[in-house]
Amino acid sequence: MDDPIRAARTLVGELFPDALAAILGGSTAHGKGTPTSDLDIVVVLDGPAEVRAESLVWRSWPVEVFVQTYESALAFMRWDRERGTATLAFMCGRGVILLDRDGSAARLRSTAERIIGDGRPAASGADLDRLRYTVTDLRDDLTGIPDGEEAADELLAVAAALLNDTAALLFAALPHWGGGGKWLPRRLREAAPELAEPLLAGYRTLVRGGPREPFAQAVGAVLDHCGGPLWAGFTRTPDARMRAELGLAD
Repeated sequence: MDDPIRAARTLVGELFPDALAAILGGSTAHGKGTPTSDLDIVVVLDGPAEVRAESLVWRSWPVEVFVQTYESALAFMRWDRERGTATLAFMCGRGVILLDRDGSAARLRSTAERIIGDGRPAASGADLDRLRYTVTDLRDDLTGIPDGEEAADELLAVAAALLNDTAALLFAALPHWGGGGKWLPRRLREAAPELAEPLLAGYRTLVRGGPREPFAQAVGAVLDHCGGPLWAGFTRTPDARMRAELGLAD
């Protein structure tokens, strides 16, 4: 069975015969899957149900099933939105409806499209400062690592962390929906191609053994776009839970 939509629909019928709704999300829903791509399926059951994410192999297909009730799916979309990712909203809003017995898939799609359309919530000034500090600190580490085989692994480790944190800063500052893994470069190019292309090209150059300067310069351009570097004068304090455990007054 080579058709991912047909495979996903058959899987739902076999493993979740009482499902109210099911939606296939991710790359495979739009014909962009690779040989190792999962079938990402949201399955809506009548409550109460065990809400879970389950990884399995079904008829040679790698599958991730996100088992929800209608109410839990709404809650997860809200939590994702607060984190700036909208992962479940993109699955429900841009995926392929496999089953909709009671209209819940259509209602979830409507809510998801509204969340996506409203955009990512604006980040607080404190959150942006924290990200600016982190990116500034890592960029300084990157430029300060000496050349040579002994430090090559450190350079690659710092560069990987710096790419992720620079992307997080840009997503938060714009604001724009974030993404991880293979979705990070996709979301970067959606968000700000004029900043994304030099950043990604500089990273590729570095990891292939080339100079680090193009990557560091591209990170600097993102920092400038997001308020500038921040290091001297930045202060971090314990959060409320830590302060309580330390016996510090608010």
